Amino acid sequence: MEFIALTANPFPKNQILKKLEEYNIFINQYAEEFFVHPTFSTEHTKEMTIAIASLREIGLENGATLNEIFQQIEKTCLKPCPTNTGLFLRFMWKNQPQSQNSILSGTHHSPEQAVVVLSQIIERDEAFPKGLYLRNVDGRLWLRGYVCDSEYRFSSDDLFAFKK
Repeated sequence: MEFIALTANPFPKNQILKKLEEYNIFINQYAEEFFVHPTFSTEHTKEMTIAIASLREIGLENGATLNEIFQQIEKTCLKPCPTNTGLFLRFMWKNQPQSQNSILSGTHHSPEQAVVVLSQIIERDEAFPKGLYLRNVDGRLWLRGYVCDSEYRFSSDDLFAFKK
């Protein structure tokens, strides 16, 4: 398990794309959809510790659905992150290990070295992004949204970010 101290500085929500460009961070359409949801905010998030761990490390040896992950962390000292954590974590975490696989989408599984930020689901519609994940692909930092249904099983080796 890796730990990252996260601090966040608030900025107006309408400045998200400008800030991402300033930090040279790339996004996908799902991330853009996630940012415009009425409940997504760029207000200050209290300083917190983020734990990065595989599902295996938190006791999910056979992988899990999102619901099973939420149930499992209730038994630990880990919690879901606020919905804006992925955005602020991407701004801070510049030394994320680089993926050896440069394919960005279409594989129907979490990409190698991707870190899914576990946050509360803000929209039950299966076509709406469930959250964000971070990747470093060919030296380019990405913040991507992802979609999955309630039956999708993440692998036990998939990495997640949790609030400690």
